[in-house]
Amino acid sequence: MRVFMRRFAAALLLTAVCLYVPSAPGWEAAASSGHEHMHAEVSGEWSGLLVKLKSFAEMSSVMLLLGVFVFRAVLLPASGEREVWPAIGRIERIASVAALYALMLAGSNNSLTIIKVAVAIVWLLAVWEIFTPAKLSTVLKTLCALVLVPLLHMESVGAFLSITGTIALLVSSIHTASLAVWIGGGVSVYAALARKPELSGPQLQLLLARFMTWAAAACCGIVFSSLIGLFPGPGADGRAEWMSRPEDILILFKLLLILVIVWVATDGYGRWRRAGDEEMRFRFRYKQSVRFSLSLTVLVMLVSALVSTPVPGGRVLKEPIYWHVMGQEAHMSLRIREWSGRGQQVRLDIWLPSGTGKPVSAEVALRRDEKGVKVPILYKEGGPDPYGFEGFDKYTYESEGNYMAGNGSWTIEVVVTDGRQKRHTYEKVEVIP
Repeated sequence: MRVFMRRFAAALLLTAVCLYVPSAPGWEAAASSGHEHMHAEVSGEWSGLLVKLKSFAEMSSVMLLLGVFVFRAVLLPASGEREVWPAIGRIERIASVAALYALMLAGSNNSLTIIKVAVAIVWLLAVWEIFTPAKLSTVLKTLCALVLVPLLHMESVGAFLSITGTIALLVSSIHTASLAVWIGGGVSVYAALARKPELSGPQLQLLLARFMTWAAAACCGIVFSSLIGLFPGPGADGRAEWMSRPEDILILFKLLLILVIVWVATDGYGRWRRAGDEEMRFRFRYKQSVRFSLSLTVLVMLVSALVSTPVPGGRVLKEPIYWHVMGQEAHMSLRIREWSGRGQQVRLDIWLPSGTGKPVSAEVALRRDEKGVKVPILYKEGGPDPYGFEGFDKYTYESEGNYMAGNGSWTIEVVVTDGRQKRHTYEKVEVIP
């Protein structure tokens, strides 16, 4: 078991380093006009992958921490044990540190991130037994779980302002808590099966019976929340469409994996219960089935991270998008930000050589998953700009509306035609976490 713990800790450390180094400021490529078009798509794909990996690290560490807590507080007393085994304590402590680090790494500079990190710190202090009374630690862990799990799926407090947002938040929380029972409880059960000295037959039977009961309820929660994700959503024409997203295929694949997990776990448990005199041999087989189920559960968690979406009703953009390109014959600046709960405000500034006149046309288009939207920008003002670039006139366009309706990888395209009928095209991939 000690070898397993060392490998587990090393894997967490390696994952943290791999996620932190590419996101450090020194690794970010500086934007320049000469390389804007060549690397936009490639950097966008890597940024999207990095965001998904951060989300996976955040969710998996919290799930492990929550699952181990459920095992300690609910499942372990069924075996008659009053003292927590050292292996379970080590797993919980590692999970608390990993959860805090992942939340700090995956978060942004907003109030919800600060709250999540603060809750994770309190949970870590409770796990490391800073609070002396055991009952106080249990109460604090319970409160932290009730606060942190919903916060993982929120982008702003505005998610509570609509019935749809509240239901989506509840469904996502059920999904996370259910997966936590499988991953955290499964790791703890594996530790119990590998415990030396081994548990007696009656103790192990009571423990596994309680775990299988909770695992069955958790499986129902996972299936229910996954099926909700398959409900038809509005398509490009505003009508409901079944299987309208590529993520729906991943959801079906996740449901298939869950069926395999249930079959492996129940078959191994049934064989162990019917073992009779060969209990020790079938106990080893059941431990192997638990290990295989845990591997598949990690895959389910990865799929969940790939298809997860934030709860509707909140702000899509955590931070404004600002994009500036310097050119020989024209300069462009585009800013997109949330605008008082009315969607996004888009502002486009164009600098053309003095005397060229107002642009013949200016267009801004946003595209995600092969579905695009054209931003209806309107001309606001233009002419000589004493505070701008020497030898250039500035022209400003603005628009307001719900253009970026969700997170993911967005392709932003700006096309400007000047008075000499010369087109200036700019394109960039922006990943909204």
